[in-house]
Amino acid sequence: MILTEDKLNTSIRGGNLARVYFLYGKEVFLTKTYSDRIVKKAVGAEPLDFNLIRLKGDSSPEAIGNSLESVPLFSELKCVVINDFDPEKTDSDSLKKIIDIISDVPDYSIFIIEITGIDIDPKKAKTKKVISAADKAGIVCEFQPLTPAKVGELIIKKCAKTGCIISRENANYIAELTLMNLTLVGEETKKLCDYVGKGEITREIIDTLVTKQLDTSIYELATAITSGKRNLAFEILDDLINQRVEPVVIMSALSGTFIDYYHAKIGKNAGLAPNQTAEAFMYPKNRVWVINKAVTAAARLSLPYLRTCLSALDEADLRLKSSAASSRTIMEEAIVKLMVAK
Repeated sequence: MILTEDKLNTSIRGGNLARVYFLYGKEVFLTKTYSDRIVKKAVGAEPLDFNLIRLKGDSSPEAIGNSLESVPLFSELKCVVINDFDPEKTDSDSLKKIIDIISDVPDYSIFIIEITGIDIDPKKAKTKKVISAADKAGIVCEFQPLTPAKVGELIIKKCAKTGCIISRENANYIAELTLMNLTLVGEETKKLCDYVGKGEITREIIDTLVTKQLDTSIYELATAITSGKRNLAFEILDDLINQRVEPVVIMSALSGTFIDYYHAKIGKNAGLAPNQTAEAFMYPKNRVWVINKAVTAAARLSLPYLRTCLSALDEADLRLKSSAASSRTIMEEAIVKLMVAK
């Protein structure tokens, strides 16, 4: 059966384990987390090597079958985990054998197929066959990236477990700073909790300790530019240069942010809700929050101004790639042009 993350969580907590799991999706952290949770529930935190067998994605059907068929030792169950199995790269004969294996896993074995390091398309023919087989024999779950609000809830819970307090607003702020990357969220939240010990995690502490991702710094740069804060804009640019971020990368990211503003403004003028705007411009579901932020940022900006900005950024990008002039000078001139245009 196909389950959502919440229902899979309930199933594991209740000890209702299936014989087969196919776990995949863009949120790799969750894929790996749930795979490990299933293993722990089935064979314990420190299983014998014989009861937990990990295989590579290109393992032969024979190796998979033999691993599943061997009986567990001093345990009712055993787990066989295959990582990054790519059906599209598997020949037809081997694929048929693996599908047969999925359809007939012994009662004492649990077969987990986890996708954490490759991209798969569930609509492609071979992959679709494997997912269909797993759906019939066990559980399929796709882990989509979480929204800032959902990640914020996880941060609040993680802080509470250590005796720390954090407001929902600040938890959501951390989620945005880390771009909803759950690995980074975990690392940064732990850092904050270790620093505070017992007490409140404030915005000041977050700004001091949390490492900002490129997209976050670029968004702050765009905000400084559109607010006319020249000194702040140049400070942010200095930080990015000192971090050795390539000038063309900075310019590309800044252009991307202004394109988001432009899309948000067009959508707003057309009477579209943010999610409708995101859909109209074919943003992936996990990027709808970008349009939500852009709608607020672009509210005080005009379409003619945004068109002028995009033209200036395009010109600066071309100069960076073709001119012998100083990259820093080109970027500073572009920032000044954007401010003057407003």
